[in-house]
Amino acid sequence: MANTKSNNLKMLLIERISHTDDEALLQQCLQVLAVETEKGRESHEGDEIVEHQTVAGQMHAPLSDKRLLMNSALGIQMKEAAAEEPAALPQSSAALTQSSAAQPQDPAAHAADGTGAVAEDKGRRIKGKGSGWTVGALLGMLAIAAGTALLSPFWGNADHDGNQKTVAADYCTFTVADVQFNMVRVEGGTFTMGALPNELPEADSDESPAHQVTLSSYYIGETEVTQQLWKAVMGSTVQAADGDRHPMKNVSWDDCVQFVEKLSAMTGQPFTLPTEAQWEFAARGGLGSHNYLYAGSNNVDDVAWYSANSWDKGKGNPGFGNHEVATKAPNELGLYDMSGNVWEWCLDSYGKYTTEPQTDPKGIEGKKTSFKVNRGGSWDYIANSSRTSNRRNRTPDFRNFNLGLRLALPDGQYK
Repeated sequence: MANTKSNNLKMLLIERISHTDDEALLQQCLQVLAVETEKGRESHEGDEIVEHQTVAGQMHAPLSDKRLLMNSALGIQMKEAAAEEPAALPQSSAALTQSSAAQPQDPAAHAADGTGAVAEDKGRRIKGKGSGWTVGALLGMLAIAAGTALLSPFWGNADHDGNQKTVAADYCTFTVADVQFNMVRVEGGTFTMGALPNELPEADSDESPAHQVTLSSYYIGETEVTQQLWKAVMGSTVQAADGDRHPMKNVSWDDCVQFVEKLSAMTGQPFTLPTEAQWEFAARGGLGSHNYLYAGSNNVDDVAWYSANSWDKGKGNPGFGNHEVATKAPNELGLYDMSGNVWEWCLDSYGKYTTEPQTDPKGIEGKKTSFKVNRGGSWDYIANSSRTSNRRNRTPDFRNFNLGLRLALPDGQYK
């Protein structure tokens, strides 16, 4: 009930922010929205209302993606844009993003369950101090953002012909109700899990300490589970209707467990979700890893759909939203979208790292209500969330439009 009341209040604030031209009222609404957003973080509330929030809140947040993108447009351009009427903004720019007005807090300050797990929304959390903005500056930035969205072409792979290109060296193909999908073999080995030296400047505290992990060989999905495959197995797409080749979304960890159990029964193969260690090893490129920041490159735009090339385009733009799988470059193993597009559930319950070496870890032994790991970032989160060592956690019943899954299959049990 408390979350419902909070969301209702947020929606009222957001509506007022969208339409008011009174500077004092705008500042008051932004401040109250910041408080309510921080309350949501502390109570493990997810980002369920993100689709309905306006660009104004994130423009107000220091170092947000949109504010960083607009920094170069300040000054003379800002003065010119501020003179434009708010009504001139297209509808597609009126509902761009969730508020990031709340200042970040140390993860230790967040509420925790009995296992010490914390529910953090680190994707949009960026270091910085708050600052006040006049209504003219806010409207100016909104106008510039709108112009950027209108002028930006559809962001995609120009050579993509609609057919997925399999470049993996070792994989197997499965067919369910005429829907094919590939599982790529990952040769086992030992790697360093957690933030590497090149990642430490941007890493969160839960990505350390880095530690040695040894994994047995396994298979992992070449792409995220598509809506087409989910429908072939489950008979519906659970409030998702982007297209057959788009990643499945709006599915909880509990939903995913049911999916892999049913898929296993249909195929006779012991499918599962990847463990967090399996996910990171595969995202890094396995034994052929170049230790890139993202899954396949140090340039996030090469391999990931994330906020700057998706969310920031605004509703109504064809580049807004998640994208068909395998339309960005693959990583060293031939895996697609392990950075960006949608967050991916892992099998593990969330826990803190230790320095102790591990072999085939499955995370902490958690209760059904403990937090489960999400990896990879998504199309509406900043680039930092798409790093291969970045972690997030949610409760098993949590669903959202930016959260999906990828399959795994133990090599020794593959039939």
